[in-house]
Amino acid sequence: MSRRVHFAPTNTIYEPHSVTPSPALTASSLPSSSSPDLSTPPPDDDDEYEPSIYPRTPYATEIELQPDVVIPKSIQIHFLLAYTPYSEPALPYDLSWPFSQSDMDIPEQVFAEPATSPPLPSLTIIHPALKFDIEVLPSAPFPGSYVSVMDVLTKLYRDLRLAVHPIEYEELVDEDLRKMVDLAYYTRYRAVVRELKGLKKVDLLTGCTRFLGLAGTVHAPDVWELNIS
Repeated sequence: MSRRVHFAPTNTIYEPHSVTPSPALTASSLPSSSSPDLSTPPPDDDDEYEPSIYPRTPYATEIELQPDVVIPKSIQIHFLLAYTPYSEPALPYDLSWPFSQSDMDIPEQVFAEPATSPPLPSLTIIHPALKFDIEVLPSAPFPGSYVSVMDVLTKLYRDLRLAVHPIEYEELVDEDLRKMVDLAYYTRYRAVVRELKGLKKVDLLTGCTRFLGLAGTVHAPDVWELNIS
């Protein structure tokens, strides 16, 4: 089922062990006629640029924004999952591989924190190259449970490891795009030296598997855009 997505003008981030956003990383979720031009990188003078205002996903210009869109209540995203285009992502993660925090200098309990503030019982991740939504639920559902940071990272990997249906592959009518998907497939399997087992959803990302973070949308407060490179 297709989904028309409207991108939020800001991304709000919260730090671990905190229910309120950091002053340096907080921005209003409501658009304003006086909002700065977000299409260009920030100037060198920090006084002229508000670091809490982040542009939306680079795909935002392809979406026709509707004037009657209702802006949802602001949702804050955990700093480990946040898309921050003017700085390196907080997590060095390749979506082709299972996520492991063992080599990271981040306390294990941080990954058990809510992915959003306020916590959500579920959230949806989308990307233009994927014809399906990634629905994230708590790993241990019980009354009052919420989606954690690790739930998001685990579900991203698992859903992107699903096989591409032959019909889905045939729908890639652009010959160049199909070649890029094929190249991503062969490159991925040469890297791990294992038997070819068919295209996976991750191959639809044409080799762009570096996780850059999630960007908010105004389609719904629980819908987030996956950014990759």
